Amino acid sequence: MPRQNLTDETTPLAVLRAVNRLGTNIARGRVRRGLKQADLAKKTGLAIGTLKRVEQGSPTTAISAYFTVLWALGLEREFEDLGSPDRDEEGKTLESARQPKRVHSTGGLDADF
Repeated sequence: MPRQNLTDETTPLAVLRAVNRLGTNIARGRVRRGLKQADLAKKTGLAIGTLKRVEQGSPTTAISAYFTVLWALGLEREFEDLGSPDRDEEGKTLESARQPKRVHSTGGLDADF
């Protein structure tokens, strides 16, 4: 299968919006902490250009870069439940529908003593 890269044209709009919002939230968190981009880049070990792409919400920037920046800002608990099966209502419903049905006895119990 040929490698396919995501671009702004091939990424679903909902994903673009979510990644953009995440980048905006990260930038706001950095500013609230009084950190310069250079300081945060140094703390994370990311190149300044990568950090800028994270804050811009680039869909082609590695998810590990986003998680590293969240960690550096002390927001790592925010992604611990991301994709949690406990919060996946649709998945739980589908799984339940695939479970075998209870087996019922075809011959009823005799109440004659």
